[in-house]
Amino acid sequence: KAVSNPLQGTSLATGSDVFLSADRWSAQTLTRHNGSETTGRTYLQLCRAAPRQTLHFNPVEPGMAAAIVTCGGLCPGLNNVIRELCNMLRSYGVQTIYGIKGGYNGCTKPETWIDLTPEVIQDIHMQGGSILVSDRGNPPENEIAEMLKSKNVRQYFVVGGDGTHKGAMAGFRAMTDIGHECAVVGVPKTIDNDI
Repeated sequence: KAVSNPLQGTSLATGSDVFLSADRWSAQTLTRHNGSETTGRTYLQLCRAAPRQTLHFNPVEPGMAAAIVTCGGLCPGLNNVIRELCNMLRSYGVQTIYGIKGGYNGCTKPETWIDLTPEVIQDIHMQGGSILVSDRGNPPENEIAEMLKSKNVRQYFVVGGDGTHKGAMAGFRAMTDIGHECAVVGVPKTIDNDI
């Protein structure tokens, strides 16, 4: 799909280098740890993250929703992440943004989902913890995938550490298996300083 980015022509998209093309890459820093290091090493090259002129998903597609879940232990800034994700999603035109309370366990319990309206997120950055009540635990990925499909979640933001991101990948595979097209976005966080 190729949907024009709705930010084009807004105050959020001023300047010539706001949108990056998909062929922009960043290389891992090429340094030697010491002068005696002479063996070859593998260096990573990553596609640069930034707004694109075209999007895969139409953010104003009728019935489409985004969802945010926080998993694992608490760390500073979780409510800031939730708030800013919601603000940016609204800038793109996303109408429905769910907050999933209780980590992955909450993903299979729609009664714990809340609408993250502008009024709900207005001042959450002033509170500690997570308004989404972070939790540990992993229900079967296929159950999570089915629930996200039933709610027409097309953008799924998972905030957590390494175990959480392994679960996000398993959830992505489960959604692929049932034919539900959904972008799974991992937002790294840690209290252990181990990103």
